[in-house]
Amino acid sequence: MDFFGSINIITVVLIGLVAVPVLIGVVSPFSSYRMQRLLGSLLNSLIFLASIILSVYLTTHFLYDTQSPLLTKLFKVIPSFYSLVTSRDIWSFVIVAAILTALLSGLLYLLTMPVYRFVIVPLTDKISSAMGRMNGVVRRILGGIWELPKAAILVVICALLLNFYVSYNGNSTLEKSIDASGAYQYIDKTILDPLLSSQWAQKIPVLLGDSFKQAAESLEARNIHLIRYFNGMTLGDAVKSNADIDAKAKSIVGKETDQKAKAKLLYTWVAKNIDYDSKKAAAVAADSSRVASGAVVAYDTRTGICFDYSCLYVAMCRAVDVKVRFVTGLGYSGTEWGDHAWNQVYDPAGNRWINVDTTFGSSGRSYFDRAGFDADHQYAVVQGEW
Repeated sequence: MDFFGSINIITVVLIGLVAVPVLIGVVSPFSSYRMQRLLGSLLNSLIFLASIILSVYLTTHFLYDTQSPLLTKLFKVIPSFYSLVTSRDIWSFVIVAAILTALLSGLLYLLTMPVYRFVIVPLTDKISSAMGRMNGVVRRILGGIWELPKAAILVVICALLLNFYVSYNGNSTLEKSIDASGAYQYIDKTILDPLLSSQWAQKIPVLLGDSFKQAAESLEARNIHLIRYFNGMTLGDAVKSNADIDAKAKSIVGKETDQKAKAKLLYTWVAKNIDYDSKKAAAVAADSSRVASGAVVAYDTRTGICFDYSCLYVAMCRAVDVKVRFVTGLGYSGTEWGDHAWNQVYDPAGNRWINVDTTFGSSGRSYFDRAGFDADHQYAVVQGEW
């Protein structure tokens, strides 16, 4: 029972996605038909991927370049189309992109049919004929190797789906399994992190954020309001510490000297020991002037909202000489965007600022130096640095 209890289900799934296709390749006869089917499947996957990329690119320009001759003519014929396009609503983007994806997929499929018929089919026939003269064991080994590209694609797709699921829906049990999976962490470090941190990927959340244009346009004023909306308390007062907080921070980091490691230890403590106060959030929305807030309040009550989490994290970081920032912007809760506060800590070894969200981290999901952090955090404004 202990053995089965120690098995990480995420690792098992990822290994299975590699092992099953390879085993099928070893067991099944290696034939030209099988090669044609696999290459055809890979070609169709490339066509679909290319269609998505092209449709997103074209849709972005289509919805943003309102001065184009094509749009100008459409606006004259269908006046209501102007408000749909200029609003940059996310659903209009999705609909246009989906239509373009379908059209481009069909067009690219027609264009690549000669490639499949006159290149792939003859090539696989020759390869199959040559392999037919090989030793049976060698053929089975090559059959397994032949399935590796397919297995790799399945693993990456699965890892991406897991990443997006925990980012937008939240599942603390699944998040813990993912964090404990060595296989997933390797994929995340070598593939997902570079992919989700790329400039192209980071433009996607910004595009989605345009659906909340009205909120974004008033963001600056709302951020100023956020700093003072607890009994008129300034940010400087809110992040003030006391002897108990300082002592606790020092005991948490112990003899650790690495700045990033110290920041991670403090993040873990705050995320695990401060509970989100939904009633306080409702009270703040109704009348913020009557709500006590800040680092000391959060530490004493062990509860708070994003403002309190972030203030306490600042106080603890300052106590152990970790450079820290207080940041405000928009956060996505899984159902909607709203005003939010989080932190950044400086990592001297990497010469960079690391995003940290102890509020979101309290749900069980990891939000310390998270890949794709910008997917649910937008319009960041640094309100203070210590």
